[in-house]
Amino acid sequence: MIKMLKNIIFVIFCFSSIQSISQNNLVLNPSFEEVSGPLKCYLYDVGKFPLTNWSSASEGSIDAFSMKLSNKCVMHPLNDAFADQKPRTGANYVGFTSVYNDEKEYREYVRGNLSEPLEVGSTYKIRFYVCLSAFASAATNNIGLAFINNKTPIFPHVDPLPIKPHVNYSGKPITQADKWTLLTFEFVATEPNLNAFIIGNFFYTNETDFKIVSDKLPVEAYMLLDDVSVTKMDIVFDLPSEVCEGTNVDLLNISKNGVSGTWNSEFNPTATKTYIFTSTDGLLFTKEIKIFPKTEFELVHFCENYKFNVDAKFIKDKKSNIKNYQWKLNGKLVSSNSTSLEISNFSDNLKDSNLIELTIIDSNNCEYTKSVLFKKANLCTIQKEVSPNLDGINDYLDLESFGGVQLIIYNRFGNVVYSIDNYFNEWKGQLEDNSKLPNGDYYYQVENKRGEILNGWIQLLY
Repeated sequence: MIKMLKNIIFVIFCFSSIQSISQNNLVLNPSFEEVSGPLKCYLYDVGKFPLTNWSSASEGSIDAFSMKLSNKCVMHPLNDAFADQKPRTGANYVGFTSVYNDEKEYREYVRGNLSEPLEVGSTYKIRFYVCLSAFASAATNNIGLAFINNKTPIFPHVDPLPIKPHVNYSGKPITQADKWTLLTFEFVATEPNLNAFIIGNFFYTNETDFKIVSDKLPVEAYMLLDDVSVTKMDIVFDLPSEVCEGTNVDLLNISKNGVSGTWNSEFNPTATKTYIFTSTDGLLFTKEIKIFPKTEFELVHFCENYKFNVDAKFIKDKKSNIKNYQWKLNGKLVSSNSTSLEISNFSDNLKDSNLIELTIIDSNNCEYTKSVLFKKANLCTIQKEVSPNLDGINDYLDLESFGGVQLIIYNRFGNVVYSIDNYFNEWKGQLEDNSKLPNGDYYYQVENKRGEILNGWIQLLY
């Protein structure tokens, strides 16, 4: 019986405390529990391997150990003349020769299948456990794994395979025979259609470090193998690709599938940017989040023909980008698909104090809302009297609903006594120097922002 040497690349852990990044192991029958043929007490012929989805990758014969066999069988895991090691999990494991140094390069390789091909560009975590058998007289490094397509034929020889492993352990020889040693690697798939793999020593003996552990001959490094896993390490975040300006996006430090790490910056709700997440294991996740520019507008109210109107005024000419308008008066939807609202059409909904809201939906499906408050009193009407006695009734000339007007006040002789642009509610019977005018009738002229001129008489009475 002869076996060979293996190489594996990354870090060795005797006791595993590795974070699980992906829940799905792609290796079929990963702990060798499913059986497709009779278990034998001794060696297996090439092509007669009994474990489902596992086989030899060359003419070298690998071995299947099972606790279900009689403990007198050579292939029983606790046979102290050969394996002498309990399975790490379940009842079965596999054995293979990593180095056989008896004037020829003899190797054995374990071949397994994946449930799906590796995805190009994705990162995978590769893990399997090995243990030096009691039968071995030497320990080695160079235990590796090479991904292949499952249509790759069996290699018709027992020499080191003419392929390079994708990952390989090249540290000190693995001498532990009393416990399982975990070998773990990370691998980024760079070619398509890789849906199977081979585990073994892909190097010649003079390229392999080995350590003699007993004086038995021939010199053979015979390794046990259990619990093989290949898991995708993609980092998963539920992040949008596009958001409206001003929308906040939480960049969490733990991904949806449990990967911890940090972002290269905080989220900026005003500018398109690429964000990079670096996991504690050094994996990267990148995401560009495009920001749709904010549609800036304001609500302008004015009176026209003594009717109160509210209009949407766009800061930049983006009116053509708007696909929907929704007007609300005191929380009730009253109009849509119009840039303006005439309040007189909804006089039954008015209260003493009223709230108008406009929500616009632009071509990017971004929603923005503006609001304006107004009083029902003196709504687009000009009172007949000003009585600044602080009783809360007609204390000033209230033109607030007109939205800022030019106002000129004349006395009965036609002289201007008060004049102001952008007037709202400032006149309480004063001259421009703030001295009081006497009681009497005064003539007003109002020009609104639409160029409409309104005039009439108003009585000042203290």
